[in-house]
Amino acid sequence: MKRNIINFKSLILVILLAGCVPSIHPLYMEDDIVFLPVLLGTWQEKDEGTSWTFTKKGDNSYLLQMVEDDELAEFIVHLVSLDDHLFMDFFPGDNDQIEICGFLSVHFFPVHTFAKVIIDKEKIEIHCLDPGFIDDLLEQNKIRISHEKADDNVILTASTEELQKFVKKYADDQKAYVSPIVLKKI
Repeated sequence: MKRNIINFKSLILVILLAGCVPSIHPLYMEDDIVFLPVLLGTWQEKDEGTSWTFTKKGDNSYLLQMVEDDELAEFIVHLVSLDDHLFMDFFPGDNDQIEICGFLSVHFFPVHTFAKVIIDKEKIEIHCLDPGFIDDLLEQNKIRISHEKADDNVILTASTEELQKFVKKYADDQKAYVSPIVLKKI
């Protein structure tokens, strides 16, 4: 049981450290959600071996099953269209395969993360926000977005409207993102 918890937390940590900034609120409102069938199927990171499988969940969302070293993590993903850009909003799925006792589970707070994405038939580029970029903007008082700091990590507490305004402003700023995760269709 403990091994599953550590591996799942490690996978989440890798996603967060790759650049995704956690947010209490989603990036989307119902009118912003789009569904693209081209996303369905299994995709793989070139050098990592991590697979990302997207299946349809409900009318307008995806179930993402990420498998790395035989460990599974599930997310609910929404594609969000803002101006001329697409974003993915990730939220933890059920992850029923992970055994966590009831009292411990109360201490895990699910958050959204989001990334700018470019999707075509053969490739997905996932551009996660650079936490250092956001830290710098906050420290220099160049942005005023609702947030909290926990252990030197920024957790966005801004409303969906504020989040959308922020990502639209920095959607074309390459400095705002870490190197993309590139997935190839398999």
